[in-house]
Amino acid sequence: NNTTTQQCNGNGWIMQTRDTIKEILKHPGPYPQIVLPAGGGYWLDGVSNCTINIDDEVVGCCPATSSCARTKLETDDTSHCYRRHFIGREHHDFYAIDNKLGPLVLSARTELISSQEHFRIMLRTGHGTVHEIVPASALADRPTASRMARLLCDEVTTDRFIPVAFPGGTEMILKYDEHVLTNTYKFGVIYQRFGQTTEEELFGNATFSNAFDEFLNIIGERIELRDFKGYRGGLDTQHGQTGIESVYCQFRQREIMFHISTMLPYTVGDAQQLQRKRHIGNDIVAIVFQEQNTPFSADMIASNFLHAFIVIQPIDPCTEKARYRVSVTARDDVPFFGPTLPAPSIFRKGQEFRNFLLTKLINAENAAYKSTKFAKLAERTRSSLLEALYGNLKERAQFYGLPLLETTDSISHPIGIFHSVKKALTGRSRSVSQDVTASSSVRNPVVTTLNSPKNADRKSFSCGESISRNSTTSVSGIGSSNQQRISSNEFKKSLQEYHNETDEAYGSRGDSSSGFFLSIQSQNTPLKTNDLCKRNHGEWDLSSGENESTEMGHDSDTGLESLSSTEVVHSNRVSCSFCVDRQVPLREEEVKRLNELLNDVEKLRTERMVLMRQNFTCKTDIKKLKERQSILVGDLDKANDEIARLRKILRRSLPNENYNGIHQSNLTDHTSTTTTT
Repeated sequence: NNTTTQQCNGNGWIMQTRDTIKEILKHPGPYPQIVLPAGGGYWLDGVSNCTINIDDEVVGCCPATSSCARTKLETDDTSHCYRRHFIGREHHDFYAIDNKLGPLVLSARTELISSQEHFRIMLRTGHGTVHEIVPASALADRPTASRMARLLCDEVTTDRFIPVAFPGGTEMILKYDEHVLTNTYKFGVIYQRFGQTTEEELFGNATFSNAFDEFLNIIGERIELRDFKGYRGGLDTQHGQTGIESVYCQFRQREIMFHISTMLPYTVGDAQQLQRKRHIGNDIVAIVFQEQNTPFSADMIASNFLHAFIVIQPIDPCTEKARYRVSVTARDDVPFFGPTLPAPSIFRKGQEFRNFLLTKLINAENAAYKSTKFAKLAERTRSSLLEALYGNLKERAQFYGLPLLETTDSISHPIGIFHSVKKALTGRSRSVSQDVTASSSVRNPVVTTLNSPKNADRKSFSCGESISRNSTTSVSGIGSSNQQRISSNEFKKSLQEYHNETDEAYGSRGDSSSGFFLSIQSQNTPLKTNDLCKRNHGEWDLSSGENESTEMGHDSDTGLESLSSTEVVHSNRVSCSFCVDRQVPLREEEVKRLNELLNDVEKLRTERMVLMRQNFTCKTDIKKLKERQSILVGDLDKANDEIARLRKILRRSLPNENYNGIHQSNLTDHTSTTTTT
């Protein structure tokens, strides 16, 4: 009932507007270009300032100092910020899930502005993307990801932000940011004759004047739609179902296709001309070209998409003094868009007018996207894409085995996961790999990495006689162990495509049954008794950044390198069974046993990779066999159809008795063949 009432009220307002225009036309001109609908809902520009008669020649119209000389495209620069300020520069990305806001993606980097440190931060939520530059003092001495997020949006409640520390994450975030960018536009162009006040009259014009043709030559060039390779704007370029030609132009690295009402197919007997309205009614912005001075109202055309109209009226067309009067009307929820119309809003024919008009059209569409209806659609799309981005980032992190990094702000220790996010963002970020040099001069390439209880106090360790950690033996570097690489790059690429099916095989390496994890640089180097470090403070320390110090070497890690899926250590820690008592040295038998265990681990890793490759090969073969099976089934169906068709032909061409005999013989042969098979 409410819908019916609204439709009745809408039709009533349209009729009232139509009567108003007819009443205006009963009086002598000049007439206003635009009449606001009786039901309201629209604003207009360029009419109230019109005090010059349509036949008057305006000297100095559109001067060089007017807005047409400063045409500027109004676009949302937020979509360009990530590429402009983050790509190719050291920065950090984080993702999180908030109970109130849903998925969040944060990007941050440091900049020096006026010799002072600032943070450039981008926060992506389901409601939009926020980009700000804040001084470092606003984050005090602990610039964590959660505090950065709250600076931009105080509704953020989560403290758990996970760093994006794997390859491909930056490209995924960039693709999300730029999904709203477009360089293609389509606009409608409606031809209005004098006294036309209805939608049927506007779309029913089968011919057009020379003035309209002159105007079309200004805004673009005529192109044949068949086999057109540029942006087609929904028009048919193969079979000519949407007309033979149209108007197209390129403007500031953008492609524009115009839906010309008189060039779209005209259907005899169709009062509504649905073939024309189907395209123009789905545009967001349209030009209304008035052949003569006659009013236009936005509610003449019933459309849920059309939000803005630019009304053009020629003065002295097809002459050297040709000029154009311009007015604008748009829905109330569409914000004002530039360039601003001069006073009077009359332009001479030429390049300046073309630049002004095309800029006005593009800005009108960009402004229409901010209206209530399109904003809801954009938010729905943005939320869906953000959820997909969060899911992809989380899935990719699990694929590369990154449970080690899934703690940042949740740690109560005053030193964060990157030994202060502030230092990490200022360009002193480090990978989890370390360079620890003992006082002894003897260096061995074997490193033993142990886990300790999760809630235990973090303590450092020292090496007894001689042991050093080489930076090449890293938890975070890809390819830190040559034995852990897959020799075939093609196999690596294929594994990524099937990572959903092999999550268990790519899970984190350290589980509760493993006790400890050993990272080896060279399996051929034997352990010696004096190479084993003794227990100093009771526990080994292993965290993604807390055991780093200013004395350790720096690397160029920007947070985009990945952790090897075979080198990730479980977050639980256990005591070192080989370093319980620092006073008791290890026996040679224990050292020999340890070497044997290390060799067994390497063999198991190699066997695991071989099994994974075999598993992948089997899946590929099964997939090919299934495809072959489907092809054979299709061929069999076609053969059965052909047999049935031939039987019908045979039935028509032969008498019934002969056909029955032949059919019985075929059945006998088929039965014998089946039995033999």
